[in-house]
Amino acid sequence: MSIAPSQISTTTTHLLLRRNTSAAPDEDEDGPSDSHRALLPSSSTAPLLPPSAVRQRSDSVPRLLEQSGHGAHPLGNAVDTQPYAPPAPPSHKRKQSDIPGDVEISPSAFRTSLNLEKIEQGWNDDDDDDSIVYTGVGNTAGLVGGKIRVRWMALTIMTFLALYTTSRRRHAPSYNIRAHEEEAQGYESVGEPIEARIKYNSIEYYSDLSRMGPLLSTGPNAVDYPDRNNIEGMYTYENVCVTKNVDFPKPPFSDTSMRGLIRFTDKKDILKNDRRCVPCRAEEITEQQGTTSGGAVAKTSSVGHPCGMKGLHEMYASSVSDWNTCINTKENHSIMIRTKQSQSPSHVTNVHFFERPTFLLQFTANDRERSLFDTLFSYLPYWHAFRSSQSYPFDGILSHSVEGCLSHSRNWLCEILHHISAFGSAKEILWEQSPDTLYCFRSLYINAMGYQRSLSSGQLNKPLMDEFRDELFRSLALPRPRDMNEIRKKDAKLGMTRPFRIALHANAQHSINVWTGMEDHVVRARGMTKYHGVEFTTIDSFDELTVAEQARALNLADAVIMSTGEHMANAIFATDDTAFVELGCEGFSSIANPRFIGFVVGTHKSVKDCDAIDGNTGMDEKVACVKCVRDEMGSSFSISEDLFHSIVDELIKSHQEKIAFMRDSRSLFEE
Repeated sequence: MSIAPSQISTTTTHLLLRRNTSAAPDEDEDGPSDSHRALLPSSSTAPLLPPSAVRQRSDSVPRLLEQSGHGAHPLGNAVDTQPYAPPAPPSHKRKQSDIPGDVEISPSAFRTSLNLEKIEQGWNDDDDDDSIVYTGVGNTAGLVGGKIRVRWMALTIMTFLALYTTSRRRHAPSYNIRAHEEEAQGYESVGEPIEARIKYNSIEYYSDLSRMGPLLSTGPNAVDYPDRNNIEGMYTYENVCVTKNVDFPKPPFSDTSMRGLIRFTDKKDILKNDRRCVPCRAEEITEQQGTTSGGAVAKTSSVGHPCGMKGLHEMYASSVSDWNTCINTKENHSIMIRTKQSQSPSHVTNVHFFERPTFLLQFTANDRERSLFDTLFSYLPYWHAFRSSQSYPFDGILSHSVEGCLSHSRNWLCEILHHISAFGSAKEILWEQSPDTLYCFRSLYINAMGYQRSLSSGQLNKPLMDEFRDELFRSLALPRPRDMNEIRKKDAKLGMTRPFRIALHANAQHSINVWTGMEDHVVRARGMTKYHGVEFTTIDSFDELTVAEQARALNLADAVIMSTGEHMANAIFATDDTAFVELGCEGFSSIANPRFIGFVVGTHKSVKDCDAIDGNTGMDEKVACVKCVRDEMGSSFSISEDLFHSIVDELIKSHQEKIAFMRDSRSLFEE
């Protein structure tokens, strides 16, 4: 019997699937009708609609009814021929709660874990909730057709899990990883253990020291350039490790340059020495300069092996494990504490082995003068050679003195190295402040500290210093160029007179060589007529200024009157032909070296302690000198007002004579 369209009920039955909930299904007040029960599964074995049927949308129901032409369910064949199939189990093994690992979950068990909820509502094509809904069309004669609207939450979850698994495999580390499969039944393998040896980006990481192969150290081998007048002072080591001396940064030494060098050897005479892993005392380094290559052991060595070089104390072992055992014996540990040679790491469990060439940058971070004369001046000849050939032999820089030294820094030397691009494109190695990580190197470059301190080797000359300072002035954008001759000549031609600028510093923030009374002299001098045209600039503390501010203060000065101290290294920022007057009780700076003054084409005068002058030379008491006061806290000095005026008058006179000479020379040339 055909059914008229008017006889078709527009009541729609929706079945809402809720997963993983213990709540009972919601029902209408009147309870489910017979036609509704026809769609509800009566037991856990009732088949669910297959995915192909669920994907049918509500707008296809009228079309299906028209095609059927009778009361049979339009999706009946799909339901009968495509029973529900559960998803395939995951490829890995996961332990299930209260379910043995070898038990397979049946489709009926999966379906009973779903909670079906019956919802009645009117026909609505625009209905779009977030439920998983099975929709059918009912009438008085029985089931005629159905509407399906589905949001496949389960399918979405399974898709997400599949993508996650694929992503994990895609982003697995590219370095060596040992293949691993969990054999225990009922457990999921969630990750692979990393090997005790990993190589990544030309660095080998060891968490098991036994996995390291045998090492045999060589060096030091000189790095020279025959076409560059045989530059000296830089060496290379092969297959060595570097430690930090953790005692020297403490007062009163305040030295951050001390390093330990572990050398690996198979020589029996060294390995049988119980103190092979103990560094020499600092005072022994000078005596051992000739034994750095591992030759004859000097008799003066307190530990019975070569000591190394200044700032790099050698230690010996057959392997990292051997060094671990040696350094941690009670006797050796006591010796290192007593001689202030304690090393870090003290017990190695991890090793970073760098295969690419690395430069070890070591310097005294809190002393500008030692940074300049002991480290920078030793490196400048090589900087010139590398820069000229546009080729640097190392790829990495290791700086234990200051981390982040190759970028902008408050540290004096680091900022200078940054501005002159001292190491080309080499990258700094960020070191771990770890008590158990040791850094080792296939090829290590080292500059001998203090090699150019006296400037007597001839490798550091005026053209090289001009190149260095021109680059520094340009990069720091200093207001005045290194060579002021052209500017002074133009001033002389135009008859211009610039102010004569004097920079003064009392060193008041330190404990030694403190100039007392400086401010009083400056205040009175500013009010005197004869000093009109003179600008007095006082500097309270260099330590509170950035490197650029320190450079600018010296760059603008025509003359410098300062208490002695490591801040005198800022003389490299002064223009050529600057006059320096250094006052103090003791310990005058290295800029007093005539060779350095010749590089900057300046003049230098030292004003020393009156008692020291009288006791050593028997000179007349009228000689220019300072009166020193010493106590347990340090030292200070003062000068008379007459001496202050005498120093300033002499500086002004010398400057005026130079200007007059330029003016006269210009006039004679034009005639």
